[in-house]
Amino acid sequence: MRWWCSALLGQPWTWRWQAYPGVWLFILGLGLAYAWALLRLPAPRLAGDERPTSAPELVLIGLGLLVLWAGLDWPVGVLAAGYLLSVKTLQYLLIGYIAPGLMLLGTPRWLLRRMIRGRVVFLVARALTRPLIPLAVANGVLVATHLPVVVDNVAGSQLWTLVLDLVVIAAGFIFWWPALGRLPELHPMSYGARIGYLGLNVFLPTVPASFFTFSQYPIYGLYELAPRVSGISAVADQRVAGLLMKTGGGALLFGTMSVMFFRWFRHEAEPEGVLVPSPPGGEGPGG
Repeated sequence: MRWWCSALLGQPWTWRWQAYPGVWLFILGLGLAYAWALLRLPAPRLAGDERPTSAPELVLIGLGLLVLWAGLDWPVGVLAAGYLLSVKTLQYLLIGYIAPGLMLLGTPRWLLRRMIRGRVVFLVARALTRPLIPLAVANGVLVATHLPVVVDNVAGSQLWTLVLDLVVIAAGFIFWWPALGRLPELHPMSYGARIGYLGLNVFLPTVPASFFTFSQYPIYGLYELAPRVSGISAVADQRVAGLLMKTGGGALLFGTMSVMFFRWFRHEAEPEGVLVPSPPGGEGPGG
């Protein structure tokens, strides 16, 4: 039995369902950890900008887990690992952008504050609200996980595929952390700066997307030599991957930027004061 979706090297693709218990255990573990935190770590005193965990937050975390499961399990996980580059791009959007964003939005503020209560963790969380580090991490992971030497050499290993998937998921949380700006005490960027940050992430992936779209030959030996799925050629699959990376990722980010713009407009029209908790160690919000 295979526990994680990795490349089935040389095996013809079949639509016969396959079980991957490792994926189920991973999603179940995340869900149980979230439920445990809500039940066992109740906020004793809510700050001025905090509310009890709401039904929409539970829906968001549930949707995030569902999207994560869809991106990691059969058939997307297996097709992405060793058959179609276009599906690998779809998987990246699901587990590296959509799922982390939904899960971060679904985590209530009081729980986020519990998670960064230690001084070292707080300082790391504050550093990650600055755009340069998340920008470098998100795009560095995007490039590194799409290098031919990485894709072609680790796809057949369940362990290394698991490691790469976890790195992509973690990079997704880092990517959204400064853009969502959930905690005022971390001095998040202004709405205008967040829109600019997301705008940069629209244009930077254009480079790998252009290689996929305009290359006349397959970039990856893995997908070139893989048994064909539904008669799709390796070059056609590669071009679809480039278009999906550019248009799919762009649509997601532009949609988020539009929502932020309207929130910015509403915030400027009706400014609201909030009570900001002091960070660990007694340092004031302005420190």
